Amino acid sequence: MIKVVIFGGTTEGRMICKFCDEHVTPSTYCVATADGARSVDNLPNICVRIGRLSANEMTELLQQDKPALVVDATHPYATEVSMNIAEACKNVNIPLLRVARDSAEEQDAISFTCIEDLLAWLEGQTGGIFVTTGSTHAEALTRIPDYQNRVWLRILPNLDSLRKCLDLGYRPEQLVCMQGPFSEELNFAMFKNANTRILVTKNSGTEGGFTQKLRAAQILGMVTAVLIKPEEVGGISLEEACKQIMEIAK
Repeated sequence: MIKVVIFGGTTEGRMICKFCDEHVTPSTYCVATADGARSVDNLPNICVRIGRLSANEMTELLQQDKPALVVDATHPYATEVSMNIAEACKNVNIPLLRVARDSAEEQDAISFTCIEDLLAWLEGQTGGIFVTTGSTHAEALTRIPDYQNRVWLRILPNLDSLRKCLDLGYRPEQLVCMQGPFSEELNFAMFKNANTRILVTKNSGTEGGFTQKLRAAQILGMVTAVLIKPEEVGGISLEEACKQIMEIAK
């Protein structure tokens, strides 16, 4: 019997899965891609489900598993996914916990609340740009003058992301296909090798490796442009989520 359904693909999602497994709490872990399921696929009490789901498909899954609790541990920028999860839980009247990730301090960085404002600023800049927001904004970034030569993209190591970027005209040698988060030293080596002047990133918090990116860029004298995450209302900490799961597991 499934007791908890966890939507993740994040560090928090993996940690909650391991917590549930250790406390023998049968759970379903939903992730968009196989990369998001790494390190949990061998946990005996965790059933992994790979693939993007609509709100209706989430509702069907919850009707099938009949969990006592749903945990939304998706990426802080995945607002549409979180909205779908909330709708599905409301449809089947199942309690929902949203795990909120704390933002790291954005010292010496330029912040933008939307991609359009960020692009408008980038269009007026010179020099190389190292982008660590994945393939999500790859198409929008083609607005940057001479983007084929100026933009480096760090994306997830999957064929869909790679094919998308290549089809948009990005140069293969300027695509870094790796799964993070990354250490400060590795970020430093990548940024230095690319010889870029600007870092474009999201404030994914300490768990998402934001601080390590920021420090590496600062050492190299790069300008950091941060796409800040939407404000979250009603989220709880990872520790509090685990406490509430324990109540369900009893």
